[in-house]
Amino acid sequence: MASPPLFNPVVPFINPIPGGMYPGRMIRVQGSTPPGAQRFAINFQCGPNTDPRDDIALHLNFRFVEMCVVRNHLTAMSWGVEETNGGMPINRGDTFEALVLCEPQSIKVALNGIHFCEFPHRVPYQRISHITVDGDVMIQFVGFEGAQPPPQQMYMADTAYGTYGAPPAYGAPGYGAPQGFY
Repeated sequence: MASPPLFNPVVPFINPIPGGMYPGRMIRVQGSTPPGAQRFAINFQCGPNTDPRDDIALHLNFRFVEMCVVRNHLTAMSWGVEETNGGMPINRGDTFEALVLCEPQSIKVALNGIHFCEFPHRVPYQRISHITVDGDVMIQFVGFEGAQPPPQQMYMADTAYGTYGAPPAYGAPGYGAPQGFY
């Protein structure tokens, strides 16, 4: 079941990511910046808190003065090593679209339909629960797209149950549907 998109949210913006982050999940952010924009950030966080801030699995910081998009992560209120290569592919005063795709080993980012970067997971993607946006930006659209999350594994590997194996499901051979009391 697809999650409904969000239209024209107020910035600063904090929202849960419906169903969380998983390989195949893509988040689309469309917005615009004012002509005098200095910077704005899109964060994929491990919770909703901003003061003190929860861990951030991916921090995209668009810095117009420095003409770069900083990528980083935050754990226990400590920033990691910044990545800044790639320049600044969007302009002040223009509209933009950021596509963020979760893959098993990294997060890929496309800006205005062109691949921009790949950010290897420094924080497990399973911890990502919220998206936040702040700074000199107006957001028109946030969409949650992509594959459905993988099914949750109900049981540990068969070896965890010794010689018994995993409990069979109702209706499986040797384990019929529940019976009434005698």
